[in-house]
Amino acid sequence: MASNKTYISVQSFVAVLFLIIAGLIPFLVMQEKGLYHQVIIISLGLGFLAALAAVFVLTLKVHKLKKGPEPRKESKKPTPKPSPRPGPASPPATVTPKELLDPGLVYRFRLGKDKSLESQSKRVVIGRHEGHIKTHSTEIIENHLELEFRIRQDPDRDIYNTDKTLIQKYSVDLRRAGKALIYFPDQDDKTFREMNSRQRLLIQSEEDPEGDPHYSSIPSGKPLRIQIGDRLRHDGKFVAGYFEFHLFTKAVEVEAGSYTRMDQDFYLRLYRIFPGYDTSHPSTDGAYPMIDPFLSREGGGG
Repeated sequence: MASNKTYISVQSFVAVLFLIIAGLIPFLVMQEKGLYHQVIIISLGLGFLAALAAVFVLTLKVHKLKKGPEPRKESKKPTPKPSPRPGPASPPATVTPKELLDPGLVYRFRLGKDKSLESQSKRVVIGRHEGHIKTHSTEIIENHLELEFRIRQDPDRDIYNTDKTLIQKYSVDLRRAGKALIYFPDQDDKTFREMNSRQRLLIQSEEDPEGDPHYSSIPSGKPLRIQIGDRLRHDGKFVAGYFEFHLFTKAVEVEAGSYTRMDQDFYLRLYRIFPGYDTSHPSTDGAYPMIDPFLSREGGGG
């Protein structure tokens, strides 16, 4: 408080002195008749007034320095609005019963349409919601069964003997990620056996040094039978149900330039879905379970 009072008194004194000097200058000029003395009085008066003005400004600055910097008013930062919480994930789209597989579907695969590498082999995947054949079944996993058909190159055949029909050879590689049972065309019993994780069979008349099963063709009446499903019982049959596919071939005569070639088309038929889809209770991922097998009149997977 004392410093503020001293500052006010000094400022008042300087202001009063400024006014007195400013009023005396005209009076003193009127008293002097000589031009020289008048100019001197005016110059001294103006200089004195300038000095008083400088003192006034300096006292203002000194007073501000003593008070220190004025605190800045901090602008209120807007409070961030909480980001909206993501809503619950929408359930996967359920496949309608009309989109489910029906027994009797037949898929045909032809190799060697041209000389491109893509035409030399064909890969088919059976899965739940992915693959070439989508089952949409809780008993099937993704990549449950993979079949790869491939043309076998025969270095011993004489392509220049145009009078003889060339017999095309093939290999069929089976790979499973889920449970699978297999029944070969030349089996004498009626028992399905659990398939190895990898299985190969050859479409050719002569035996193979590696001992893989071989057939000159696979007729539709005695196909290669494959059942896929989830869990197996102690007797080797599926607990809840299975899909049964039949693989067979049909001979096709092809004119290839100057010679004739005997090819084989591959057919994969969905023979049975046992005991059937339970379309009233889809799972959370949109797949359908099997109905209770005890409600079916059929027995297990013979």
